[in-house]
Parts: sequence; structure tokens; C-alpha cells
Amino acid sequence: MLAVKPDDASTLGINLAWALILNHQAAEAIPVLEKSVSLTHRSPGVLGTLVWAYTQAGRRSDAVWLVEELKKRQQTGYVPAAAFVFSYLGLGENDEAFAWFDRACKEQSNILKYLKVFPPFDSLRADSRFNDLIRRVGLD
Repeated sequence: MLAVKPDDASTLGINLAWALILNHQAAEAIPVLEKSVSLTHRSPGVLGTLVWAYTQAGRRSDAVWLVEELKKRQQTGYVPAAAFVFSYLGLGENDEAFAWFDRACKEQSNILKYLKVFPPFDSLRADSRFNDLIRRVGLD
């Protein structure tokens, strides 16, 4: 697909980037995500994934800068809770991530259907708040 449509943001972006990130290749995911950010006019979802990649690649200050951008955008428009969930999980700020999971529940976010299977949530599985979240979403 990439050979046929190299600028297809949905293919080039999130799917490939997460595959690279989950394969411990966050540095390789960053240029893919940066291009996707441009192609999607700075989509909050792509920005949240880029935050994760930056933190995994040791670029915490870049990650924090993007979280600040998301906060500013939220003041004037809608930013999905999932963008903040991934941002704060990437930064290792689990308390903030759980606060945003609560908002994701109120939004009925699609992110919730992946709670039991998406590897980025693995670090939360031993936390009682995560088990409570699983129950509230109805995945227990």
C-alpha cells in the first residue's frame, strides 16, 4: 500500500508508527509520524502517538512541548481524550492517563475497545484502576 500511495496518512502514519514503536524502533517511527502530522494538519491522534514515540526515543522535551500544544488546542476546540491518554502514558504519568481514561469513557472513545489487547496498556494491567476501568467499560 505504501508503494502505491506513499502519502496516505492513515497507512503511513499511525499503523506503521505503532508497529515500529512496538518493535522498539521509536526513532524510526518519528519521521513517519512527523510526516503524518503534516499530512493530517496536526491531527491530535497523530500528535499523541508522536508524544509516545518521542518519549521512547529519549526526546522528552519534544514530547512535553507537543502535550502543551494539545492543551492549547483543547482550549479552542475538541481534542480527543485518547490523544492525552497516549501522551501521558508515553510520559509515564499514569495518574494523568487515568484521568483522561475517565474522559475517554464519557466520550465513548474507540480507544476503550482495545484496553485488553493493545500492548501500550500493558504497563497498567497490574494497577487496580485499570481493572476498574475494564469493568466500567464492560470488558470483564
